[in-house]
Amino acid sequence: MRGDRSEQVWNAIDRLAFEKGLTPSGLARAAGLDPTALNPSKRYTTDGRVRLPRMETMLELLRTADMPWRDFASYLDGDVKHGQDDLERRPTAGRIRVAEFSRLGSAELFDRAHLPVPHLWAEVSSPFADAGPHDYAIRLDSAVYEPSFRQGSLLLVTPASVIHAGDRVIFCAPSPTIAIADQVTESGWRVTTFSGDDLTIPTASASPVHRVTAATL
Repeated sequence: MRGDRSEQVWNAIDRLAFEKGLTPSGLARAAGLDPTALNPSKRYTTDGRVRLPRMETMLELLRTADMPWRDFASYLDGDVKHGQDDLERRPTAGRIRVAEFSRLGSAELFDRAHLPVPHLWAEVSSPFADAGPHDYAIRLDSAVYEPSFRQGSLLLVTPASVIHAGDRVIFCAPSPTIAIADQVTESGWRVTTFSGDDLTIPTASASPVHRVTAATL
């Protein structure tokens, strides 16, 4: 297979993840694979050639996404076909799911793909015009992040957004944390908390790590 065609396979996998509201690592995790299996570093050999995913990997990804091969093949041809939407995950139009920051320590709020479990979240009118179908909001019920984020403000969190250095991220762990990503590596994220502490969050963490993309004043 030519290099450009091989690149299309990876582009199609990225599109598949996006259609499901996931990052590539989130899709890999949901499929029961190593969370780093779809990382950019795994897509090339040491001499720069494109490395294709194994057939077993593809089967797990498509099974998890509930997508037949023929639909995936349409991505390779550049045909933007959307699979059947997971409608029960989507909030009502113009509204967004929200939870208090202090509740983020509860693992049951998220499913194995690190997306909100719908019936455990409240819905409010969304102040964010461009929120995606899998985005959610966090209401800060603490003043610990002032003046960067005031108590009572809403943070828009986008699970499908790829994290880059300098991004603000939220780590939904038993002790939830908002931090700034310093470096994104194959094994995880190195971040700096707003109190100045350094923290390493492994890619294989059981707790979601998502990008904060907007906030209310």
